[in-house]
Amino acid sequence: MNNSTSPNHSTSSLEEWGSLLLINRIVYRGYFLFLIMAGTCGNLLTAITLLRVRLRKYTTCQFMAVCALLNIGVLLTNTLNMMLSQGYDIHLRSQFDFAWCRINAFVAQWIRGMASWILVIVAFDRFQQSKTIRRTPTKNKHTVLYTIIITGLILLLLNLHYLLFTGNKVVLSENTTFLACIFDKYSENNFQKFFASTSTWQELVTYIILPCILALILNIFIIQNSFLSPINNEHLKSRSKSRTRRVTTMLLASNIGFLALVAPAQIFYALSFDPQRGMQSYDEYKSFIIQGNIYQCLINTYYAASFIFCFASSSVFRCEISKLLSKHYKPKHSLGSGTGEIYSSHENRPFINQPRISGFHRSNSSQNDDYLYGRKSLKRATESTIETDGFT
Repeated sequence: MNNSTSPNHSTSSLEEWGSLLLINRIVYRGYFLFLIMAGTCGNLLTAITLLRVRLRKYTTCQFMAVCALLNIGVLLTNTLNMMLSQGYDIHLRSQFDFAWCRINAFVAQWIRGMASWILVIVAFDRFQQSKTIRRTPTKNKHTVLYTIIITGLILLLLNLHYLLFTGNKVVLSENTTFLACIFDKYSENNFQKFFASTSTWQELVTYIILPCILALILNIFIIQNSFLSPINNEHLKSRSKSRTRRVTTMLLASNIGFLALVAPAQIFYALSFDPQRGMQSYDEYKSFIIQGNIYQCLINTYYAASFIFCFASSSVFRCEISKLLSKHYKPKHSLGSGTGEIYSSHENRPFINQPRISGFHRSNSSQNDDYLYGRKSLKRATESTIETDGFT
């Protein structure tokens, strides 16, 4: 009986293995390619929109634009490397020498760290602004630049071991050497052994756990200050307050996406993933591949979805997108036709060309017109000043 069932068992195992390989190809060849293309275009459009004239003078929008550009970097380093290695068996970081391997690993880790901490920085920036709403925006052109430089230098020091010690030559079963662009725990180098056992936890704490805890706390205070118990500002109109909440909602959507997609998946992936561990059985290996696919899909989906988060959560962002697209695709003759109608409308209104009754009447009407025009200009200036409070 055992002999009769073993062929069926091997056939079913081959079928399961074939289905698993097919799913693996669909995920890494198809879905990851879609994430790279759509995410790069979406993040670029997000950054362009947030850096438009109306929004780029506010630090919150500048930080979110930087975050969108960093997400592009993650897609073009980590996501691309995963697609090539897992989908096409092309190990991009192992193609050349140690310098190529280490520079690629260092840049990828540095960009991931910056993308995580920029979310904390923009949440802190928004939290400060939610405490006190000023009547006029504070102008400090170098705040964003200095903050990015300082954060980048700190993360450069934290990731310096990737630039110095990543990579090791390993011997494969065919007696060929292969440059493994990882920290090898079986290496004779003590630094390799040390970072092989500690780099995963360091990355988990510095890139995931600490940013998530800080972002969660700041988001709770932002929600409390902006929605639950908003600050009473008598000089702010309802439209300005509504606009403040729209920008805040756009930030909260991005932070919630990071907390919901990246954090759990990255934690479980770090705890279960070890590229050098031996699999005890076929079922364990199959489970490992399925879990890895799910975790990587969740993590990389977040970095490609910034445009969706901003577009779905903020009408201010949708308004700027509409203006950006209408600016590029508006017909050229529309402006001329509009002005033509304005200047030709007097032909059907003969009463406009009626003569003045007297000079006295003319002087009185001109004084009234000047007075009304001054009142309107003052009102518009006041409203424009008040409306800017929503972004400060």
